[in-house]
Amino acid sequence: MLAGDVPLERWEPEGTVWAARGYLPPDYEKSGQCEDTHSKPCQVAEDLFLDGKPVRRVMTKGAVDATTFYADYAANIVYLGQDPAGRAPTLARTRTAIASNAPGVVIENLTVRGFANLAQQGAIVVEGNDWTVQNSTITANHGVGVMIAQADNAHVTGNSITANGQMGLGQYRSQGGRIDNNRIRNNNTAEFWRADWEAGGIKVTRSSSAISNNDVSNNLGVGVWVDIAGDGVAIIDNEIGGNAACGIRYEISRNGRIAGNTVTGNGLGLKRGRGTGLLTGAGITVNTSSDVTIERNTLAGNLNGIGLQARPRGNGPWGEYVLDMVRVEGNLIDLGSPATATTGYVESGALTRPPDMRRIEIQSNRYILEDINASKFNVNGGTVDFKAWQGSGYDSTGEAVPG
Repeated sequence: MLAGDVPLERWEPEGTVWAARGYLPPDYEKSGQCEDTHSKPCQVAEDLFLDGKPVRRVMTKGAVDATTFYADYAANIVYLGQDPAGRAPTLARTRTAIASNAPGVVIENLTVRGFANLAQQGAIVVEGNDWTVQNSTITANHGVGVMIAQADNAHVTGNSITANGQMGLGQYRSQGGRIDNNRIRNNNTAEFWRADWEAGGIKVTRSSSAISNNDVSNNLGVGVWVDIAGDGVAIIDNEIGGNAACGIRYEISRNGRIAGNTVTGNGLGLKRGRGTGLLTGAGITVNTSSDVTIERNTLAGNLNGIGLQARPRGNGPWGEYVLDMVRVEGNLIDLGSPATATTGYVESGALTRPPDMRRIEIQSNRYILEDINASKFNVNGGTVDFKAWQGSGYDSTGEAVPG
């Protein structure tokens, strides 16, 4: 096991709290967007554990109670609201467990826990080509569990990547990644912004990869997010459930395939920025991306079904980002719950290049509705029933059934 936390041993009672001096690093520049925009607790990485279990951080000494702690960097004091005697208190201190640009490294059957990695940094940093990270447990680290950074052909397989402070796995400027058969659950324990910052399960940026057969569940953010110039990402046969934001979000990217996934109960745990419309999120969202296929997925109980968004998003490596050449076919979309759930297409802002709707193909999907006449289909912000949906040119081969 690699552990990034150190024992806290020199405790003194101080009024109603206990104090340990001399364990904190010098204060440092903070980064990351938190759910709490006032005190920003997610930005501080030295987490406290009692008997291996995390203790909730507060941001002032006066807020400390029996279940919390406060780290005063100016005074170099950790305050705890309960007597730590016999409780094995530890503090995350080390920034990184493993980082190397050597090629061909294999990490196997290893536990990595309790590291004080900052936002957008990995406890394990894959910086060399042809790495394998397999059959390991990566948990309770403050930032990202595993970060693939400018390293091609990484294979991350069979791991339990859980309860990390920001996100389970990140991939940046890396080609040919394979992310399969992992349990990526319960991440974003530090409460980074759930709705629209990189927190949750998996995020892929400026990369290509195959993401398959993973359990990506109960993360406080997006389940699987491809954002900013992803090119050639396949998201196939995953279980994606109970994530606070979108189950899958494919954003300002291209050449994507989203197929065979079971996507349930996503988008219902938002706080700051929450809403109910397609612009807030869906089980599967495609935001201003091109050449994306969505097929054979099963969706139920999500904030919305499948949302296609067109927004003005500027230019990327191949020119202007635009919603174009998207095919939605053969999916099972249950819109029975929540009552506000819809599926369809929506625009936002002044588009410099509106989508060519002949190149948005929606066919042969099956929709489950509590009320067969309900207006559950979104046509650029207005909701219509299934007959009007087909009359608008969508899904002439689809079927709506009561359920």
